[in-house]
Parts: sequence; C-alpha cells; structure tokens
Amino acid sequence: MMSELSLIDVWRKLNPKGKKFTFYSNPQQSWTRIDMVWMNGEIVNELKEIEILPNEWPDHNPIKIIWKGRKKPKKRWTLNIQLIKEKEYVNKVKEELKYFLKENNNEATTKQNIWDTMKAVIRGTTISYNARRNR
Repeated sequence: MMSELSLIDVWRKLNPKGKKFTFYSNPQQSWTRIDMVWMNGEIVNELKEIEILPNEWPDHNPIKIIWKGRKKPKKRWTLNIQLIKEKEYVNKVKEELKYFLKENNNEATTKQNIWDTMKAVIRGTTISYNARRNR
C-alpha cells in the first residue's frame, strides 16, 4: 500500500542515520518507533523540519512538523490617483466625511482615533466607488 500511494516515512527520509523512538514499553523495557508520519513524496518537499519531541507524560513521544510555508507578499492598498480628478468621487468622499465627522467628532473620541477611523472610511468609500465604477 505504501508503494502504491508513494508514501514516505518522513522522519526516516529526513534523518536517515538518526535513532529516535516514539514509544516506550514498560513491560518489555524497550523503546520503538511506532508513531510515524507518512506523506506522499510530492508534499515532503514542503516540510521544513520534523522532530520527535521528548516524552512529557504519556507513553508516546509527540512528533512535531514544521512546514516551510509560502510567504504571501503583503498587498498594500493605494489610492487610484485618477479618481481625484472625478467630481463624482470627490463629492462622494466629501459627503461621507461630513457625515462621519458629524457622528464621531466629539469629546469622547480622541483626535488620533478620529484620524485613523477617517482614513478607513475614505479607503472603504474609495474601494466601493471604484468597484461600482468598474462594473
């Protein structure tokens, strides 16, 4: 079955000469490696590390797997400068900001909080406007 599915004992593949065990049999007074991680050879390349950890409480040692992971580039929102030239967009932002300030500009709200929230309102308004515009 292992060969049919192209399964690989990952710990052994990454530690060909290593000697670590995952199970201690008290009656037999012996250690064995009965807990294994089997993977298809294609995804083995996605592994960064596999480690058999020390036994803390049960009779089996845990196996820790760390994946390489793929870093996604952070996309940072930027304003489409062309929108500033559109009167409809400018009027929409002005309208939203007037409403926002009327509702939120009070003594209970800090200026920093107003500023940060106002930027989010402008960003949301812009994204919404741009989505409608591009339909």
